[in-house]
Amino acid sequence: MMFTQNQLRQAAALLQKSERPLLIAHPRPDGDTVGCTLALRLALLSLGKHPTIACVHPLGSNLAYLPGADKFVRDVPEENDFDLVVAVDMSDLSRTGGIYKESWRGKKTLLVVDHHATNEAFGDVNLVAPDIAATSIPMIALLDEMGVPVRDEIATCLLVATLTDTRGLRTASTTPDVLKLVARLVEAGGDYSGVMQHTLDSVPYRQMRGWGIALQRLQLEGRLTWTTFPLEEKVALGVEDHDDLDLGNLLSRVAEAKIAVSFLAMRDDTVKISFRARPGYDVSWIAKQLGGGGHKEAAGCSIPGPLESAPDRVLPLVREELQRHEGV
Repeated sequence: MMFTQNQLRQAAALLQKSERPLLIAHPRPDGDTVGCTLALRLALLSLGKHPTIACVHPLGSNLAYLPGADKFVRDVPEENDFDLVVAVDMSDLSRTGGIYKESWRGKKTLLVVDHHATNEAFGDVNLVAPDIAATSIPMIALLDEMGVPVRDEIATCLLVATLTDTRGLRTASTTPDVLKLVARLVEAGGDYSGVMQHTLDSVPYRQMRGWGIALQRLQLEGRLTWTTFPLEEKVALGVEDHDDLDLGNLLSRVAEAKIAVSFLAMRDDTVKISFRARPGYDVSWIAKQLGGGGHKEAAGCSIPGPLESAPDRVLPLVREELQRHEGV
C-alpha cells in the first residue's frame, strides 16, 4: 500500500518543524540511500535547517562525487541535540548500522522514508511505498509537499537514486510514471549523462578484478546461478566487508538464470548473500526468512558461516521459489 496523504503531511510537518535533524543512510550504501539522503540534506539547508548526515560505511567512488558526499559522518554520540531522526531507504531499524541508539526510542521522533516490501513501519511516522522503483519516489513527493524546488543538484541526487535502483531503468518496477519522473528530473537540471557515467558505466579496477574471481567460481543449475567469494580472495584484493563488489547485479545478467545468488565471506565469519530475480519471481521472502529483507527482484541477508556450507543452506529455498513458478 502506498503512503497516505496524511502520512505525507505528517512527514513534511516533522521536517519543517525540525532544526537539527539527523539523516541516516544504510550500511553498504547504494545510490538510492545516498542520493535520497543528500537530496534531503540540500532541501533542508535551503530551508535554513542544520541537518547532519550519517552512514557507518564510506561511500564508493561512484557516489563520492555527489554534492555533500563529504559531509557524511560514520557515527554520532548517544547524547546529542538532534530533534528528529530520519531513516532513509531501510526496511528495519537494524539497517542504521548502529547509528540509531536504543536510548533514543520515545525521545527522538523517528521518520522512515522507504520503498522496501519487507518494511514493517518501524518509525513514528512512516512514508513507505512498497515495491516501487526507488525511495526517490516518496522522497520527491515529500520535497514537493515541503515546497522545496526539485532542481539542479537535488535533481541530480534523485536521478542517482532512481537510476541505480532500477539498474538504468531496466527493472520491472520501471513504470511509465518512473520514466516521467526521470524526465522531470532531467528537465529540472539533473545531470543524466554524468550520473550514468559515474554510477553505471564506471567500474573500479579492484571491483573488476573481483568480478573475474567471482565469474571463475560461477555455477549454473537450470534457472539458478550462483557464485561464492572466499575471504582470502577479498583480503588479497584489499576488499573491505562493506564492499559487496555489486556481484548481485553482475550475476543478474546471466541469460539462462531466473534467480542469481552471490555468497561473500565476511571477516566476522558470516556470509553476506545477495539475491537477484527476473520479473515474476520473488526473492524477498527468502531474504526475510533468513533475517534480511529487500524487494521481490533484489534482496539480501547475512547468515553465519562457513562459506562452504552456505549454498547448501540457502539454495533449497531458491529452488522452492523456482519450483513455485515452473512446476518442476
